[in-house]
Amino acid sequence: MPRSKEFQDLEELLAEVDRNFAEVRQRYSREVRCRRGCTDCCYAPFDLSLVEAIYLGRAFRRLPRRQRREVERRLEKYEKDWQAKVPKPVTPFVLSTVRLRCPFLDDQGLCVVYEWRPVTCRIYGLPLAIEGETFVCPRSGFEPGKTYPTVIFPEIVRRLAEISEKIMPKGGRLRISLIGVVRGEFPGAHLLSESF
Repeated sequence: MPRSKEFQDLEELLAEVDRNFAEVRQRYSREVRCRRGCTDCCYAPFDLSLVEAIYLGRAFRRLPRRQRREVERRLEKYEKDWQAKVPKPVTPFVLSTVRLRCPFLDDQGLCVVYEWRPVTCRIYGLPLAIEGETFVCPRSGFEPGKTYPTVIFPEIVRRLAEISEKIMPKGGRLRISLIGVVRGEFPGAHLLSESF
């Protein structure tokens, strides 16, 4: 997907997140065990900021028709599992306790929108501070009681909200599910096909 000025702020944040991840991975190569084919992060449900929803939604709509249909098929199971497993109200902490297969994860264990994946997917292998708790990937080698660089997740959410607010009034307050992204059913979905 060609990059555009519409997503400049988001892409700068994504580049910063990717650089930070690479630095931590280099310093803590034994602890950060992310690699091609590892899909633990692909079973951690999440919601999205408005800007991420539009970015991911546009990427989805540019996939070949066959891939889109496969994502939509997997989305049906994801939605049923979401309704059955995700307690209300939905918060980052609540989501961290549930396991659902991401509909963008194909049958070969690869993400069909990898280049456009959200921040949550990009930081999953690092220690995350969420609502006063620290979470780590269960496949990582981070040891309890030791000090490591930690992603302050609320800061990331705040920055995404600021970017989203520039797109649409009150857009920074929105949190959007993958279901809404794939179906194009969320406040601001008209921006999937319009400039902002």
